[in-house]
Amino acid sequence: MITCAADDRPWICVPDWGELRVIDDRCLRVAIWPDDPTAADLDRGEPVLLIVPGSPDVHLIRATARRLADAAMVWAHYDLTITSAQTADRGTAPYLHPTQLSGDTVNRKEVLKSSPR
Repeated sequence: MITCAADDRPWICVPDWGELRVIDDRCLRVAIWPDDPTAADLDRGEPVLLIVPGSPDVHLIRATARRLADAAMVWAHYDLTITSAQTADRGTAPYLHPTQLSGDTVNRKEVLKSSPR
């Protein structure tokens, strides 16, 4: 799971198997330590990119997060609403906002945009 930190750098969080679950076809729920930098990113409204390997493909799931009030135990719980899902191109880096890229496939660079501040 990748978010964008306050300094505009990508931040990676790897939820454990019990910390990420499917709610329905457009919603996932994730539990994160409240002091994890990912929680701060999600609280700021940063977009989420989940990279999901599923042999033989890799899927790119983009989502927005909403923190749930009164989370159980010490976790910060978020509902992730899926905004898009696609199969990753082989040999390319995942892009959070592929529509912002030009058609130039020779000079592609990895992009992880944060939301407007």
